[in-house]
Amino acid sequence: MLIPATLILLLISVTSQLLMFDKVEDDHPCLLSMCDQDSGCVPLGCSVDQFERIGCGYFRLNIYQFQQCYQPGKKDEETENEAWMNCAQDYQCSASCIRTLASKFRVKCYGKSDCETIARIHDGGANGCRDRGTIGYWKRVRDSCGPECNKPIFTRHFY
Repeated sequence: MLIPATLILLLISVTSQLLMFDKVEDDHPCLLSMCDQDSGCVPLGCSVDQFERIGCGYFRLNIYQFQQCYQPGKKDEETENEAWMNCAQDYQCSASCIRTLASKFRVKCYGKSDCETIARIHDGGANGCRDRGTIGYWKRVRDSCGPECNKPIFTRHFY
């Protein structure tokens, strides 16, 4: 009876260490700088990026990003395009989408700071950290953000 109880405690300990999830602060200076670079931090308007994708709202969120971040805030009665536009024009929703994408693909950004990781994934997609075309965007974000960009963004939380 003593052995199974010890085994259960060991399994609980190991399992809780494996269930770690990334979280990012909403108003981290890096996200605010990205918002400023993308739109002047204004929710309205759309533009076409270098890959011919239409991006709208605070972060110039495109439909592909919205799909990859699991369509936060989408209501049952909304079409995907309506939900995308509503999310893009809502700072919390679009920032949540940016955070989700960065957390999802950050393993591909080994050795990069948290802010560089988020900025380059946002600008270039899953392989943004490997794409030289994202360096210019990252430098604009970094220059706008200054030393505040060096603060850690990702933290580990155990559940």
